[in-house]
Amino acid sequence: MHPRHALATLFTVVAAVALAACGSDDDTSVSASAGATADFAAIEEEARGQTVRWWLFGGDEKINAYVDDVVAPEAAKSGVTIERVPVTDTADAVQRVVTERRAGKRTGGAVDLIWINGENFAAGKSAGLWLEGWADRLPNAQRYLDPEDRSLTEDFQVPVEGQESPWQRAAFVFAHDTDRTPRPPRSFDELLAYAKANPGRVTYPAPPDFTGSAFVRQVVAEKGEDGAMSYLRELAPHLHRGGRAYPKSEAELTTLFGDGEVDFAMSYDSAFVAAAVRKGQVPRTTRPFLIGDGALQNTSYVTIPANAANAAGAQVLANLLLSPELQAAKADPDALGNPTVLDLDRLDEDERGLFSAVADSPYVLADLGRAVPEIAAAKVAPIEQRWTREVLR
Repeated sequence: MHPRHALATLFTVVAAVALAACGSDDDTSVSASAGATADFAAIEEEARGQTVRWWLFGGDEKINAYVDDVVAPEAAKSGVTIERVPVTDTADAVQRVVTERRAGKRTGGAVDLIWINGENFAAGKSAGLWLEGWADRLPNAQRYLDPEDRSLTEDFQVPVEGQESPWQRAAFVFAHDTDRTPRPPRSFDELLAYAKANPGRVTYPAPPDFTGSAFVRQVVAEKGEDGAMSYLRELAPHLHRGGRAYPKSEAELTTLFGDGEVDFAMSYDSAFVAAAVRKGQVPRTTRPFLIGDGALQNTSYVTIPANAANAAGAQVLANLLLSPELQAAKADPDALGNPTVLDLDRLDEDERGLFSAVADSPYVLADLGRAVPEIAAAKVAPIEQRWTREVLR
């Protein structure tokens, strides 16, 4: 799920999915693709000549360029054409699948692949909207993914069960200027002590801004919900503007940091420092760091509707997205800088060498430490509301 749209509140779509489920019959063939029991070579043969309509968030130009300039040429070698269908919200793609389902369209659907988020995946899974049993059969999944990695087998605590395939990670990291703050705080207790010793030099965006919400969620992961709210109340009066006003977005926080008004920035994009330095938004002496022994992380997935017209081509595309070459191109700080979903220990020496750009960049952390798991999607809004009641006041 993309950091910018992973937790959109989509009650209308969820309700529509539920209605679709209630109106469905017991036709188990809906969840089986043509040739589902065949080997992948047969799927590749079937995929030749297919055009995969990939519905995905269209607001990230770097992602668009990656799909058009890197993924599409590789897919073409397998005889698969990508038609990128940009959407502003994952709900648009899910709504199309729901509409077709309610109209009884069991095959030939207009959506072949979706960059899905956790909330919509869970709703669609419960309604039987997604193709079953394909993702864990992909050759690259079997070869390169760790089957014991819970961040790949659960999506915001919902079991994946072969109904979606990972293609990138997101990790929550912080930034400091080595000239201004050479030794940043390495724990939330140290951050509180720093804020008390340096009034006004620390802040974070106000939830429900995604970055601010993620900051709060990482404190919750560290201290528990009650402890986190107590911590954030204690931190508030020492923040920028005395905690009376918070940045409205990550972009506003980055501007405050770049202008030297606060000492730390943060993002759920682990390559945001590289991008900000490249754009001249922050000093070249800016470096990423972690608070705690790891980073809050989540995984982006793609899923295939059960009625997809080109399910074979979608599976070939999902398999390509897990290739070391395409994963390394995505991980390159000069491109996207997204952490790979691959288990590097499963790669051979040449394949691991593809990821050397990450290790060589001072602006991207090569080691994200322990993966701090995300909370269940249903708990996010209540925590944001509690923050508003108890911390913002």
